[in-house]
Amino acid sequence: MSLSKPQKEGLTATLSRLEDFLNWEHEFLLQAHRLGLQQHLKSKTFLGDEPAIPDIRKRRYTKTATAQRTIRSHTAESQDGAPDDIQETANGTWSISDLTDQGQKIFQQDLTFYQLQEKVFEKQKTALGTLQDWVIRKARTHYTANPRQQQQLEDRLFRHFRGWNWSERARDTSSWLWDFGYNIQRHGLHKWACKDCILGNRPIIATFTSSGLQNAANHLWREHKTPAPEGEKKSTAQLKSEGALKSSQPTIASVLKLDVNKPTEQNIANSFISRFDKQHFQRLLVELIVSSNQSFSFAENPILREIFDNLSPSVSIQHANLSARAVRYKIIQEYNRHKQTVIEVLRNSPGALHISFDGWTSRNKLALYGIACFFRDEKNRPCKIMIGVPEAHRHFGSTIGGEVLDVLHTLGVSPENIGYFTLDNAENNDTAMEVIGAELGFDGRLRRGRCIGHTINLSAKALLFGKNADAFEQQLSGAEALSDTEYAQWRKKGPVGKLHNIVVDVRISHRLIYLFKEVQKDEINRAATLKLRSKKPLKLIIDNDTRWLSQLYMIRRALRLKTSIELLLIKYKAQWEDENRSKKTGQVTQAKLAKKPRILRDENQLTDKDWEVLYHLEAILTVFETVVKTLEGDGHIRRRKQGWTGSYGNIWDVVLGYELLLNTLEEYKQLAADFPGPEHFRIGINLAWDKLDEYYQRLDETPIYYTAMALHPAYRWDWFDETWAHKPSWVEKAKEMVADVWLSDYAHLEVRTSSSRGDDEPPAKRPRFFNPFEKNSRLPSSIPPYAAAIVVDEYQAWQTDREASDGNVRDPIGYWITKQGRYPRLSRMALDFLTIQPMSAECERLFSAAGKMVSGLRTNLDAEIIAICQVLRSWYRAGLIKDLDPLLKSHLESKLDGGCGTLSDDELALAESKWLLEGEDSASEVDDSTQQQQAEESVSTSESEAE
Repeated sequence: MSLSKPQKEGLTATLSRLEDFLNWEHEFLLQAHRLGLQQHLKSKTFLGDEPAIPDIRKRRYTKTATAQRTIRSHTAESQDGAPDDIQETANGTWSISDLTDQGQKIFQQDLTFYQLQEKVFEKQKTALGTLQDWVIRKARTHYTANPRQQQQLEDRLFRHFRGWNWSERARDTSSWLWDFGYNIQRHGLHKWACKDCILGNRPIIATFTSSGLQNAANHLWREHKTPAPEGEKKSTAQLKSEGALKSSQPTIASVLKLDVNKPTEQNIANSFISRFDKQHFQRLLVELIVSSNQSFSFAENPILREIFDNLSPSVSIQHANLSARAVRYKIIQEYNRHKQTVIEVLRNSPGALHISFDGWTSRNKLALYGIACFFRDEKNRPCKIMIGVPEAHRHFGSTIGGEVLDVLHTLGVSPENIGYFTLDNAENNDTAMEVIGAELGFDGRLRRGRCIGHTINLSAKALLFGKNADAFEQQLSGAEALSDTEYAQWRKKGPVGKLHNIVVDVRISHRLIYLFKEVQKDEINRAATLKLRSKKPLKLIIDNDTRWLSQLYMIRRALRLKTSIELLLIKYKAQWEDENRSKKTGQVTQAKLAKKPRILRDENQLTDKDWEVLYHLEAILTVFETVVKTLEGDGHIRRRKQGWTGSYGNIWDVVLGYELLLNTLEEYKQLAADFPGPEHFRIGINLAWDKLDEYYQRLDETPIYYTAMALHPAYRWDWFDETWAHKPSWVEKAKEMVADVWLSDYAHLEVRTSSSRGDDEPPAKRPRFFNPFEKNSRLPSSIPPYAAAIVVDEYQAWQTDREASDGNVRDPIGYWITKQGRYPRLSRMALDFLTIQPMSAECERLFSAAGKMVSGLRTNLDAEIIAICQVLRSWYRAGLIKDLDPLLKSHLESKLDGGCGTLSDDELALAESKWLLEGEDSASEVDDSTQQQQAEESVSTSESEAE
């Protein structure tokens, strides 16, 4: 029944008047009548019911005139030979079993006929309906009613709506829907009446309240196939219809060929649908991408999507697949959604906001700067978050300072809330602080603290490699196997260099690896106890170029396996000589000796003096390790495995750390002066001490360190008076600096107090010491007793306000929270300074995580996405946001968050010191698997030694 294009054009041309259209409509209905479809028409607009065709699946024969005749003729005869009267069953149908064989045969023929008629009817009905809708739209488009014709339509309208009249309400009728409807009213009720229904002379005219016309738009599409004009908003019905036409959306039932009319198959379909969790699937997909360091476009891989569809058709049916753009959009959306929450948290902090920033270059050559913020929340609990990771196109100090200021401005941080900065020793940070200070109104030099971790790193490298350690590092290629030139360069660095060469040669040779295992097994089998014989061979740990902590782990493992290393070299030498002896002389020829493996040459052997130096280096570096791990924490109070409660990463421990390291090196300076061994050891000790002393002398560039010590109730000025008794000028300058800060910034400050404890709650008692750092940090032997004094101000009053338990205070932050009522301004000053970070390790940890994110397969990630991802994860882990989109969470997140309190000391130390094993300039250049192996082996070593 569809028309060709010429037929449509001709028909359109003839329908220029309303009478022509109405005449055509009459002929249209006559044609439907001739097709035998009039019994299916409820009205002449083809709103008919479905034809009464028998359901072949139920095997029932519907009561029609033809059915009655068939049943009457072919039902089984009664006992007297006369046909039974037609009797209806309860549902008005007859069963096939009531028919004779001949009747069943005719019934099958009838069924076939009716099924064919059903198909023909559906095609004709669709064609006629489509044709009518098309003609109505075309007629309406080309028809311009004259006054008489317009009057006819209006008369038809008001015959349907008696008592209604035109709307008198002044309203905006600019919507395209008013071109297809009349605006009428009655008793204050305004309605939209469908023009197409009037034009089609339908018995029921569709009307909708004029205040909301979305239903009118749906009606136009459903009943008249009238689409929204180009550029206008489409109705829901049209969008759904077009979506269905475009995608031909399947269902679980259609894919699995299930008949939902059958209860069993319906339950199967519902089970498939309910078991598929779209959100969980998308979360797993994102975790797959993140954990395997794939690019975002990996989610669009057609083979991967085909695998998903093969496993569950619900993935495509529910549109669960993600695009790279969808992941990116969701990330940016989450940042914008939670940004205001963070702004409010920072604004409500009762103290200063301390900042740390550092630079890093990613694999895809993006120069990024991580900016961390440290503050107290409203309950005075220490918090840390990343607030930005901007891209700095140039490493100039002015550029860096400008990027930091932009981030602070974006988060609404006011200048008066800015505290102190903890930065590394790079010179461009001096310029950056000048720019920041000039903009925010303070002296940048006084607000800058130096990361003690980087200072310790410089000292440790000087101890191991002497002068120009950085130049030596730049000469190394980083290749697994060493060239002859690199081998010689390492050997010149003394015992550490020789050990490095041996470890490299063993680890790159399969023969030496298996031989080393055999040597250890022989040694284990000869052990005296069952416990020793149950041990397994260990691998040598390779250091990570000049990263001093990795050198410590290498030395520690080598000292543990010293006997096995010596036996390995002896055994390997014997095997090599046997393989290269001359058959005539039984000796190794000079030509063969010239090709002797490097590991067997005399100049590369570790002598007894070399091993002694390694023992001393291991002892010194262990002290360095203790200080770093004590100062690199996050300042949170936790219960430690030894049973005591305390925190790591405290600013007041910086001065104590310097004192411990300098005292340790001074002891070894005396030992090295009489040490007959390699000169490298003596030179390294002196260079390491000089480097530490250089930065120790610069502590007075800022009041940070002296203030933190002086306001610690367990140390006060008594520590300075006793420890620096030989340097009274140092003590006077320190006191002057702290007093200046008090008078200029805090003495006249209007403060708000907030306490999470009662004023009378005593601080925690101080237990025994557990490591060299703790022992070195003990209090002076005597503290002056309490003495009454005239109260001049809070600072002076507190100097004489002493309690017997002050010397046992481990948590000075908790102490000052309890003192807020008595010393509101001084407690504010103390809490501000005691929460400054001693190290910029948080930025280094960020780079470690970002290095994994920007893998070799994800080099197209831009700086914005890297920054937002890392910042969002930081906010979530800090507990500032509770409802991060599941797509951006990892199932491991719960253990890594404020859940750090559930980690063991070893796990926490490992997580927080990992950055020391990585590159300083580019975390992306480090082999993560090697780091993990080193860290795991170091932990296992510690556990074995403790055992």
